[in-house]
Amino acid sequence: MKNLNTKFTNNFIRFVNKNLLKINHYLTEEEKLNKSVEEDILNRNIQKVKWLQFPAIIINIVLIFSFTYLFDPTSVMEEKWRLGVIIVHLVSAVVVVVMTTLLRLNNKKTNPILGIKIIQNIFLVYVITFGFAIILVDLPRTANIVPFLIVCMVMGVFVLKKPIHVIIQYLISYVLFFFIIGLNEKNAMALITNRVNGFVFVIIGIFMAIILWQSERNNILQKRKIQEQQKKLESVAYYDDLTGLINRRKWIELLNEEYERMKRYNHKSSILLLDIDNFKAINDQYGHPAGDRILQEIATLLKNELRSCDRIGRWGGEEFIVLLVETPIKKGIDVGEKLRNDVEKLNVRFESNKINVTLSIGVSSLDCEKEFLSSYKKADQALYLAKNNGRNRVEFCQ
Repeated sequence: MKNLNTKFTNNFIRFVNKNLLKINHYLTEEEKLNKSVEEDILNRNIQKVKWLQFPAIIINIVLIFSFTYLFDPTSVMEEKWRLGVIIVHLVSAVVVVVMTTLLRLNNKKTNPILGIKIIQNIFLVYVITFGFAIILVDLPRTANIVPFLIVCMVMGVFVLKKPIHVIIQYLISYVLFFFIIGLNEKNAMALITNRVNGFVFVIIGIFMAIILWQSERNNILQKRKIQEQQKKLESVAYYDDLTGLINRRKWIELLNEEYERMKRYNHKSSILLLDIDNFKAINDQYGHPAGDRILQEIATLLKNELRSCDRIGRWGGEEFIVLLVETPIKKGIDVGEKLRNDVEKLNVRFESNKINVTLSIGVSSLDCEKEFLSSYKKADQALYLAKNNGRNRVEFCQ
């Protein structure tokens, strides 16, 4: 019997530990997901706060005007109540104006996230304080719990936070409500009813806030997933898988953009057409993996040596094409000569082999008044000249 109890205890402990590990893993993963979307949700929260600013100011002004000129108190208590309502809404209007100013100032900062967090917390304090101020003003007349309901709704809908933060802020709000609502309530049953109703508001608010947070989080993560898939599709459609350079289709697309810039700003650009010398012989001697390595090495060299504004593409096979932006043909020839010289010094290592590589390069000027085919034919003719004149050369054709 003792052994049976010991076995049961050990199994129970293992079961508890296993499930505690699962819970810990789940909570850790949830926290990672929550942190990954926190900044996005923070920006959306502040956008909602911006939407609320104008209606909040209008409501405050209307109520101040109404209680100042349209409400005629018939007793001292009503006069105090009227004055309290006016003061609360006047302070509320001032706070909203201050928050509006802070938001405008925060937009000018280079790193506005910290400022957004501060403004969001100011907004939360404002909502809670405003709600309880109205409850306190109403206490001499009646125990009005509608402002607390509004506080719970605004916290849950307009300021989404991580679940643990939601629970804390709602519990703090309820503790304040619990004590404030009892300050002037003589009817025990009414007090219990109001406190119970307030607790129900809090529970509903917590669940509503958590559900909205989860929904918003899922939307953001889903949007990111779609964007990642679009990037992958774009990579397949526009980039050469071997070298990482843009392919012919994307290069032509960027060329057309450069045509528009050339027409607008009237500058000159050049085209380089590069071909690896004796590439077929290299493949035959060292194998196609060696040829792939050479293509990758040259692609890396081009990316490192050329400017970020220049457009480098794999044109097909062993050919590369470069659009030198805002570069006249004379300077384009110099760039081509430097690239040719750099490749000649490259000495690609593959397995135990050291492979010497050279380039033949054709250069032409890009004329925005003519079609690209005209400039391409000239670059191709120049490349043909470089091949015929002994390879490892730069030739141009105007």
